[in-house]
Amino acid sequence: MSLPRYVLAPTHLTGDTFGWQLTRTGGFLDTFLDCHETFAPTADRDLSAALTWAERIIGSRHHWRYTTEGGPERWTATDDREATGADVLRSLEPGTLLVAVGPGGSGKSTFAERAGLVTVVSLDSLREEIGGDAGDQTVTPAAVRRQNRLLSEHLAEGTPVYVDSTNVEVSVRAGLIEQARRHGRPIVSLRFVPHLDICLARNALRPVNRQVPDHVLARQHDLALAATPQALIAEGFTSAHDIVTPL
Repeated sequence: MSLPRYVLAPTHLTGDTFGWQLTRTGGFLDTFLDCHETFAPTADRDLSAALTWAERIIGSRHHWRYTTEGGPERWTATDDREATGADVLRSLEPGTLLVAVGPGGSGKSTFAERAGLVTVVSLDSLREEIGGDAGDQTVTPAAVRRQNRLLSEHLAEGTPVYVDSTNVEVSVRAGLIEQARRHGRPIVSLRFVPHLDICLARNALRPVNRQVPDHVLARQHDLALAATPQALIAEGFTSAHDIVTPL
């Protein structure tokens, strides 16, 4: 499966207005993206602003290559992270513990839903089950205890299970690694790190009771960035993958 390719090109919008078009093709989720934006009407069509705009939408920085090959002038970039995790999911060993790592609003739950993951243990769902409110942090300790009991049951049965929570703290991940080891199961991390602005925008669209304070979200994002695949492998994960979430 080819990795997503991004194409940024100057384009005629309406009337005498010119701007930029960003297109993405080739992914497993959100296979086509078409966005347009207008910047200052300079002679060079404000390339710097256009590249910044494109990277904010994509959620990460890229190396852009200028080309006119096979068409008009444009700038292209290829994402070097896992396209969606589809290949990762197809190659899972029996009984694998999948651990999402990422700040609020990074696409962890959406990924589970769209990838068709059947067995998902979500702290939000457990908080709602226990206290009637997915955003009630006072019941988090009880939700974590319930999560750990469920994981132990699934791991003992050899059921692949996805842990849908932030898991950005090393101490939290250490507990999950210990559970996998205790049951002799592989443990795989899926890291979600879109641009912080994307997480903040998604967070603002959530119901008020589920919104994370901006400073907490920023801290989660910093911790997720620090949890590189190399660092996660050193912690004890069997394998570690970066996931490109829907835009």
